[in-house]
Amino acid sequence: MTINILNALDCKHMATAISPPWAISWGILSVFSESYPEFMVRWHLYRRWKRPPNPTRKAEFTFYKLMNSSPRGGLFIDLGANVGDVTNRALGYGMRVIAFEPDPVARRVLVDRFGANDRVTVIPKAVGASARTAVFYQRPDIANVGKTQSSSLLETHEHADGSQLEVEVINLVEFLQDLREPISVIKMDIEGAEVECLEAMFASGMYRNVGGMLVETHDRLFPQLSERLARIRERITAERLSHISLDWG
Repeated sequence: MTINILNALDCKHMATAISPPWAISWGILSVFSESYPEFMVRWHLYRRWKRPPNPTRKAEFTFYKLMNSSPRGGLFIDLGANVGDVTNRALGYGMRVIAFEPDPVARRVLVDRFGANDRVTVIPKAVGASARTAVFYQRPDIANVGKTQSSSLLETHEHADGSQLEVEVINLVEFLQDLREPISVIKMDIEGAEVECLEAMFASGMYRNVGGMLVETHDRLFPQLSERLARIRERITAERLSHISLDWG
C-alpha cells in the first residue's frame, strides 16, 4: 500500500525535508518537517483517521491540497511569514512569494534564507485594515526565534516584560489592489489582526479575487474578537466560500 501511494505522488515533491541548523537548535520543527511523500503516506495510512485530527497535520494537508490545485508561477502572499517555512513550501510549487514579517528577529532568519532568491520579496511591515503606525508586542524570550510566532499587534499576557516596537502597518486591501495581477493564495497567520484584514477584504470584495485563503484564527487568545469572527464565519457559510479556510493551523 505504501508503495502504491508513493508511486501516485508527483515526483517534484520527492526531495527529503532537510532541517536547517537554526531550526534544530531553536526547536520549531512542528510544521513541514517531513517531505511531501513522507507526509502523504502517513496522512493516508493513519493521521486522517485520528479524532480529533492533529491541527498541525490537518493544516499541512489543507495546504498541499490547495497548492496542488494552484497554477505554477502564481503569486503567493505570506502574511506573517515568520522564518519562512510556508514561503519555502510555496517556492517548491514554483510560486512567487511576497512575505510580510514585522518582527525583526524572525525577519533576520527569513532574509538569511531567501534574501538572495529573486522569487521572494520580503516586506518588513505588518498588515491591517488601515495604514498606520502601531505598537508591536514581543515576548521576553525571543532569543529563541520560535517564540517570535507570538509577536503581535494585539497584546496578551505572553508579552509581559517583553519589548514593544513601533511598526508600520499597511492597508492590506490597497496593497492587493495595487498589485494588479491575480493572487493564487493568501496565507494569513497574524496573531489576531486577521479579523480586521478579513473584514476589510469582505467590505471591498477583494476576497473574490483570490484563488484560495488559508487563515489561522486567534480568538482563543483574543476572546474580544469572537463575535466579529463569528460573523465572518457566518458569511463564509452563507456564501459557500469554499476557497476560504479559517481553520488553518
